[in-house]
Amino acid sequence: MQKVLLTIKGTQTEHGESESIEFVTEGRLYHNDTGCSLEYDESELTGASGVTTRVILEDESVTLSRSGAVDTHMVFEENQVYESNFTTPAGTLRLSVLALHVDSQLKDSGGSVDLEYELNMGNLSTVNRLNLSFRSVKDCVN
Repeated sequence: MQKVLLTIKGTQTEHGESESIEFVTEGRLYHNDTGCSLEYDESELTGASGVTTRVILEDESVTLSRSGAVDTHMVFEENQVYESNFTTPAGTLRLSVLALHVDSQLKDSGGSVDLEYELNMGNLSTVNRLNLSFRSVKDCVN
């Protein structure tokens, strides 16, 4: 396990209106045989306090799982639709994700994930961008 500094930028567009969020947090990077995974704890800023997010980077896909106050699991493979559930204390909704763009880069002490996807959940349909970059905490110290 390696501690990393994560910069997360997200944009959600619905009916031509965009809303963005950006934050920096500490996370954990794990390496395995097929790629790596990142874990971080969400905050009140994201509206998901008490949730742990895990991002798994593999050759052709990126998987995003959230557990805690909300539970969801999404797989992003370019031009593929993935269907799943989004579970909250208020109930469970069915969601589908169409990945429009998936790119992940992994280097020795950092990397990035760039996703663009269409999310459909109930009557809600949005286009989302997620840019996540990370680097070793050791590289952040002067």
